[in-house]
Amino acid sequence: MARIVRSVVALSVLAALAACESAPITGRSRLAPIGDQELRAQASQLYRDELSKHRLSNDTEHKALVERVGRRIAQAAEMPPEGLWRAPGFQWEFNVIDEPGVVNAYCLPGGKIAVYTGLFPVSRDENGLAIVMGHEVAHALMRHHGERIADQMAVGTASTLGGAILGAIIGGRDDRASGAAAGAGLAIAGNLVLLDFSRTQESEADRVGLILAAHAGYDPRAAVGLWERMRSASNSRGGRPPELLSTHPAEETRIAEIRRHLPEALQYYQGQDR
Repeated sequence: MARIVRSVVALSVLAALAACESAPITGRSRLAPIGDQELRAQASQLYRDELSKHRLSNDTEHKALVERVGRRIAQAAEMPPEGLWRAPGFQWEFNVIDEPGVVNAYCLPGGKIAVYTGLFPVSRDENGLAIVMGHEVAHALMRHHGERIADQMAVGTASTLGGAILGAIIGGRDDRASGAAAGAGLAIAGNLVLLDFSRTQESEADRVGLILAAHAGYDPRAAVGLWERMRSASNSRGGRPPELLSTHPAEETRIAEIRRHLPEALQYYQGQDR
């Protein structure tokens, strides 16, 4: 049964992936992200809504740091080295959210960036913050948000199509119990497909983020120490779910991949100590 579910989901997803493209830099084959303009408009409104729900930081040092690093990362994004990606033409914004317990940052489509104050003790310095912001901007630069929506639409289509196919295989429309089990299996399998897509996007954002930070003049080697501190912070908060059931790679996997991509990123670093 499980084998049939996996096969049906795989065939159905392949049927849904009619419009594909190659991602910049990595060349990964992916479902073409949904259109940018509508997504940016929605992201801008979401950004306003999110900021209104939280207290913004009054710490002038933190605000100046995020603005400074953010502007350098933004400039690097808008001036891609060797045409590695298409200049996005974002309307950049930077804000600091006063939540010491949240170790996070994000960049929405259109360059809408927020950094939570809980990140600063882990990022520690300008280089560490640049690695995080480079990673988050890479998501927007690579159009991962639009790709994620397209993936979700494809898996939804696959579940519908797969349910019809599987219904015929296991005995037709009258077998309601088997049909319900099949639907649950397809939903679970579909979610695992999306988790795998998400982990792929996270790894891609790590790689592109290193290049972006290096192109902005920050040492990409700072990423190793940053993610080691992230691992320690995660362990102190009680750990994380298994990698298979997570939207992010395990820290050990992430650090190993970052080490592998450092030589590539260092080609774009203009620092004196290379």
